[in-house]
Amino acid sequence: MSDILTIGITTVDAIGQTIDSFPPPGGLRLFDKLTLTTGGNATNCSIALAKMGVPCDVILKVGNDALGDFVVSELHRYAVGAEGVIRADGVHTPYTFVCVLSDGQRSFFHTMGTNGTLCFDDIRLDLVRKAKFCFVTGTMVMATFDGKQTAHLLAEAQKAGVKTLLDTVYLDNASREAWQGNIHPALPVLDYFIPSLPEARAITGLDEPSEMARAFQDRGCRNVVIKLDSRGAFCREAGGAETFVPAYQVGNVVDTTGAGDCWSAGFLAGLQEGQDMPSAALLGNATAAHCIQAPGASTGIVPLSQIRDFQKTTPQRRL
Repeated sequence: MSDILTIGITTVDAIGQTIDSFPPPGGLRLFDKLTLTTGGNATNCSIALAKMGVPCDVILKVGNDALGDFVVSELHRYAVGAEGVIRADGVHTPYTFVCVLSDGQRSFFHTMGTNGTLCFDDIRLDLVRKAKFCFVTGTMVMATFDGKQTAHLLAEAQKAGVKTLLDTVYLDNASREAWQGNIHPALPVLDYFIPSLPEARAITGLDEPSEMARAFQDRGCRNVVIKLDSRGAFCREAGGAETFVPAYQVGNVVDTTGAGDCWSAGFLAGLQEGQDMPSAALLGNATAAHCIQAPGASTGIVPLSQIRDFQKTTPQRRL
């Protein structure tokens, strides 16, 4: 069992390219190639940590089907601790068909599967209590686990002295009531809330990162990081200290898939080393910078020593 435990969503992504039109009923279209890969916040973050050389464990739920076998085999291939993976009968492993157009844009077909049935009773609390950091990621697309059940799990972790973290999935069509119903119960039992700027805006209705962070702290969260994409990250600590942490200059952005999950991996690695929150966020920025320079959610992730070398030699973006 490692210091870091990630809990949340997984998918299998079937990426078809190039697909510029869809056939009518009974019709047929040809495309060039199909790539099968794992996806989902918890899987992406855990594999990124493993590729950095940071031990981690994951709890997620898959079906007793071929796609579930594929997810588990990929976790084993990267030496991610998979003791807590749940295999379920009667429900399929989550699956996304990604259609890549000739201009690089993507369209998605997704089926929620086991992500929608993951629940508190599925999760082995003995694994949660052995960790030092418990990161729940994928809130807003875990229909059963979101909200009160997530808060219950995080409360159990805190009782055992485990530091708790939460991240979400951005749903642009979700109402503010839905966002708040899923997020607000967890805030009083969170050591770190790490939403993106659009997610924080959707929850609070505010525009300024400082005001957003204060709103989350007013509801009980201790520390807040708001991810600002290419600008970097904004940190507000429990004592009120605020820091803007700039991103690194990257010349060639190839694919932003998984960038937020890789940021979380770098942030967790920094916290696990004992870094303060701004330093951990800066490591998150450096890790995300590697992600976006290669196709796929974690293809560009390298050992932690190389990411530190990158930090020493690569300038940060101007504020």
